[in-house]
Amino acid sequence: MSLKLDLHIRYLLHEHDCVILPSFGGFVANFHSAKIDPVINLMHPPKKHIVFNKSLQNNDGLLVNEVASCEGVSFKKAQKKVDVFINDLKDKLHLHKKAVIEGVGTLIQSNDNTLLFVQDLTTNHLLTSYGMGKIQSPAIKRISVQERIEAKIKHIDENHLPSNKKSWLKVAAVLLPLAMLSLIGVSKQEQIQTAVANLNLFTNTNTEMVGEIIESPSLDYALHTPIYQIEGGIQQSFKAKASAEKIIAERIPKHFIIAGAFSTERNANKLVRKLKRWNFDNAHIIGQSNNGLYRVCYDGYAKPEDALIALDQIKKTNTSAWLLSM
Repeated sequence: MSLKLDLHIRYLLHEHDCVILPSFGGFVANFHSAKIDPVINLMHPPKKHIVFNKSLQNNDGLLVNEVASCEGVSFKKAQKKVDVFINDLKDKLHLHKKAVIEGVGTLIQSNDNTLLFVQDLTTNHLLTSYGMGKIQSPAIKRISVQERIEAKIKHIDENHLPSNKKSWLKVAAVLLPLAMLSLIGVSKQEQIQTAVANLNLFTNTNTEMVGEIIESPSLDYALHTPIYQIEGGIQQSFKAKASAEKIIAERIPKHFIIAGAFSTERNANKLVRKLKRWNFDNAHIIGQSNNGLYRVCYDGYAKPEDALIALDQIKKTNTSAWLLSM
């Protein structure tokens, strides 16, 4: 029984990182690790991210050989089936501006004859993730330092404490903020001395020892200490750090305009030097693909819209340039 070419392409993407449709283009698979959506607390398994590269048109025989071996036909008949499938794709793109490859994705032809590809996210082509689905997980709630301290203080009933324990409460009121100061690493001696002076509850008291213990004048021993200000400072520091990390992450290039891919690093470096002579100062090699090709990019962009604008300009001089998102 003859299988649809869509199924052959899908099965090949399970086992290979590149499937070429001769004289049309190729599908390239890149590994994407598992991720967590922090908004809805949804965990996604690892997968293969599929992109379409129009410049990969040379027939490597992979798809034709798959059709021939699975359907038990000759290589020549298999080649004819592949040609018919590709011609059908071209006709759909010409007439409807869209062609769907089941289980792989949708090809869309824009007004400027640029081929766009949208991956079918219902299929996971990574074999090691077989059987894995999305997992809904409850949010992790962390108790802050301030909340833990407040919870402990609430358990202390000062009205029922013996008088000899009230002094320990006063000492705790002094030592606890000092411990917090040491944890956050206050280095300036003047600031420490000022904090100690403000925290000292024992200065300017007229308590005397005359034959028996005389209690100090009634004071409010509630923990009105800078602990809350310290905790607030810590939280602001963490928020500032998280905000800075978020800004840095947003500026890290994740979208690259690829000028070419080479099997040897030497040829890749030649193209890098050539691009820099053409005033593409940020041209560089962004590593190897899963099939061992050294990819050379014009530049990298943090925002996809900036990358698409630059790609549109570059395609005026290099129609084979394409966009890689990582």
